[in-house]
Order: sequence, then C-alpha cells, then structure tokens
Amino acid sequence: MPYDDPDPSDPELLVGVEIPGHETSDVEMAYAFSEEFIQLGYSDKDLMRLFRNPHYAGAYRALTVLGEERIAEIVREVFAVWNCFRVECIDAPDAGEEDESSEGTDGPY
Repeated sequence: MPYDDPDPSDPELLVGVEIPGHETSDVEMAYAFSEEFIQLGYSDKDLMRLFRNPHYAGAYRALTVLGEERIAEIVREVFAVWNCFRVECIDAPDAGEEDESSEGTDGPY
C-alpha cells in the first residue's frame, strides 16, 4: 500500500473525530489550560496571550465560547491558587565539580 494512500481497513490508521461539547466542558478546558500553563511558569499576561492565539485551538475555542471577561476571571482565580508555587529545575553538578552547599559540613547530612 502506498504511503499517501491509506487503507481504511487498517486498524492503525489515525482517525480524528469532533465531539460536540457543552459550555461546561469549555469552562473545564479553560481551567485545565490555565492550571497547566501557570504551573509551567506563565504569567497571567502570557496566559491571556495564549488564549487569544488561534494556533492553540482548544484555548482559543474556550475564549470564543466563554468570552474574554470569563477567561480573564478563570485565569485570575487559577493564578491566585497556583502562583504561590514555583517550580525550579536545577541541573546536578558535574562529577568533577563540588557541590557548594556541602562545603563546611562533616558527613553526608
């Protein structure tokens, strides 16, 4: 079977379908997007920019269905909860480098 001519009986064929949603599902989706991106370090302004970007189809759909004010309210609510947590990724020191925090200690603790 040629690459560009998929066989409809192939069980591995990727098929996308659209499922009709309800306004409550758009609200839940807006909360999920807000929580995920705030936990990744986005500011409230960055997040609103993401909702306005049509390339982020799910977030953009939530904005068009719910409206700018409702999305801004969701972002403020989620930001108030998750902004107090900051995730910081720090690389472990290389094998040849000494950890500065262990200087002056006697033992592993």
